[in-house]
Amino acid sequence: MAIVAKRQFLYKFLLLYITPILLLLILLIYLLVRDHQKASGERGAVVGISVLLIITHGILAASFTRRMNFKISSIREAIMALAVGSFRHNIALSGNDELTDMAASLNILKEDLMKKTAFAEQVRNGNLEVQYQPNHEDDQLGHSLLKLKENLQAVKEEDQKRNWTTDGLARFVDVLRSNKNMASLAHDVTRNLVQLIKANQGAIFILTDDQDGNQHLEMLACYAFNRTKHLTKKIAIGEGLIGQAFLEKETIHLKEIPEEFVRITSGLGEANPRNILITPLKANEEVVGIVEIASFRQFQQHEIAFVEKIGENIAHTILSYRTAEHTQHLLNESHEQAESLRAQEEELRQNQEELQTTQEEISRKYNALFKQLAELNYESKFDQLKSINSTKKRNIEYYFDIIRNQILTFSENKMVVDAMKEFKQAFAQTGEGVTETEIANYKRSLDKYYTEEFITRLKENTDLPEQSEHYLPQELRTCVLQYHYISNNPHPTGQKSLLNRADDASVYSEVHARYHPIMRNFLEKFGYYDIFLIDHITGDIVYSVFKEIDFGTSLLTGLYSQTNFGRVVKNAIASTDKNFVKLEDFEPYDPSYRAPASFIACPVYDGAEKVGILVFQMPINKINQILTGDNNWRTDGLGESGETLIIGNDYKLRSVARELLEDKRKYLAGLRKIGYSSSVTLQIDKMHTSILLEKIQIKSVEAALRGETGTLIEKNKHGNEMLNAYAPLNIPDVHWIILSTMKEEEASMRINDLRKV
Repeated sequence: MAIVAKRQFLYKFLLLYITPILLLLILLIYLLVRDHQKASGERGAVVGISVLLIITHGILAASFTRRMNFKISSIREAIMALAVGSFRHNIALSGNDELTDMAASLNILKEDLMKKTAFAEQVRNGNLEVQYQPNHEDDQLGHSLLKLKENLQAVKEEDQKRNWTTDGLARFVDVLRSNKNMASLAHDVTRNLVQLIKANQGAIFILTDDQDGNQHLEMLACYAFNRTKHLTKKIAIGEGLIGQAFLEKETIHLKEIPEEFVRITSGLGEANPRNILITPLKANEEVVGIVEIASFRQFQQHEIAFVEKIGENIAHTILSYRTAEHTQHLLNESHEQAESLRAQEEELRQNQEELQTTQEEISRKYNALFKQLAELNYESKFDQLKSINSTKKRNIEYYFDIIRNQILTFSENKMVVDAMKEFKQAFAQTGEGVTETEIANYKRSLDKYYTEEFITRLKENTDLPEQSEHYLPQELRTCVLQYHYISNNPHPTGQKSLLNRADDASVYSEVHARYHPIMRNFLEKFGYYDIFLIDHITGDIVYSVFKEIDFGTSLLTGLYSQTNFGRVVKNAIASTDKNFVKLEDFEPYDPSYRAPASFIACPVYDGAEKVGILVFQMPINKINQILTGDNNWRTDGLGESGETLIIGNDYKLRSVARELLEDKRKYLAGLRKIGYSSSVTLQIDKMHTSILLEKIQIKSVEAALRGETGTLIEKNKHGNEMLNAYAPLNIPDVHWIILSTMKEEEASMRINDLRKV
């Protein structure tokens, strides 16, 4: 624009200044030649007039030049302000020339950019309802901003559904734990389920035996319009849709039910709902009841999936109640029999000589009775352990399924695809224009961080760490990025992710500032340890949320290429399947200070083109929360000594032992007593984990690793008799088992106390 303005100024300068001077010079020469013979006084007059005209034209040309320079300078200042993102400069020019038109166009452009900036700021602040209309169908920036808003709205809706499901599961955990009898449980479950999914009516039918031993479904609770209905209703197996759902073990979802059809298909009487959901309550393919929900609105797919999922938990709770009731009944009977035997024993003592034979028979029956009680108690405890183990197994498998689906869904998100491409481009430009002095400064800073911070922390978790030179990066781009985001990062170790933008004005920092807050928010919401974006050509880690010392290195040729992180990335790079997902088992990982680390990876595609690799570093704390019930072992039914563990095919733990969390000193003393070395116990003490450090090699674990599910009484490595329930875990890519265990002494406490009476 400035070049065009200067060219126009030159044309007008030639026309207004140079051309008149040339014409006057030609006229002067002509007069001098023609009037050579005339008097010198006349020639002087002509020369004076010519000089006067030249001076007049010079003054006019100088004035014109100043005006043109002022306009060009004003336009140049406005353009420079727009180039650095400032909207404070406004051009106020008058006139009808091309420069005034250019100034008006720049003002229009500034106003449009200000509107787009205001729209983007509203979206950044979470206002996804803000409206914006692009100037034209070719307004690429405007349409891109609208697409960004639409993508954020879609992510928000998915988060709302996941949060709704998570809150619902948490709500029902309290409901299922807080009830003391079956009727109260049924009423609370029905009421909460109807209220949660905003239905109108609901009922629970439980499988029941009549006096003749025939089974039927009996309505145990009914709830409608915020009121509990006290109804009695029985449905034969196979009768109506409820009986059919019981036989087929599948959910039935009816939509737009005709008026004359409802009383035939619904178990809710003569109400006229438009949607009915009938879901079997299944526990290990055994149906123990039916839940029926009616609504005037259509059920969403995530609501149906939630009802099916919570139906499994309800079924297991019902089975637990029945087992507890049956056990209590047996114990009551046993107590009554024991009281009767004690009365007979007192009578026999009075006639000891005559009834010696009878007394021996009673003693034999007494011992047989307690043996039977012990067996019944074992059976009850084993049922309880199997139920707990089955529930934990299902929850762990479901959680890993969620992670696999989540990483695939996240990799398909347009924001992630765009971030992958922009981080790769920005990473490739990193280090350009860096001076030798800056490089030397970067390396000094990194050397200090690795020596004083990283190696110091690493020594706390291992006896023989490498020297800092072993870990220091050599690649220029890696040095630059680790300097700005690790060693020169003002936040302490463990909080490096709080830095959104480094103070280096680089393209990489601009991209990082745009995407990092979103990535960090996703990581914190779902509890992952770290999230990585990998260049699928070079293996470079072009982005990391947590910023450990693997950031910026290559997983194909770098220091960590032979780790489980490197292996999972290589598998994802080699795969041509868009839905490929790979999980790598736990291994000690140096960048995480030798803590156990597991990774899951999938490719990122832009249409049909692979553009990179997405990797999650697995959340150990989330897995332990599921296994321990958030450290509520007693509430979960595991008493004072029970726990649920995950064990790998190397017989080493993949979860944290209960005693380590409750009484670390006692736990470490027990390990030393059975031969664990001081280096291992010190490592457990410093890292606060038993993952990959404690080994459990017993028959129950061996059977589960062979794919068997069952129960067993056996001694643990400390010599204690334990009741074990075991099963293999069906998690792709790893060979793990799950073990629920409890001390036999605690399980038999009530029976032993009864024997002592």
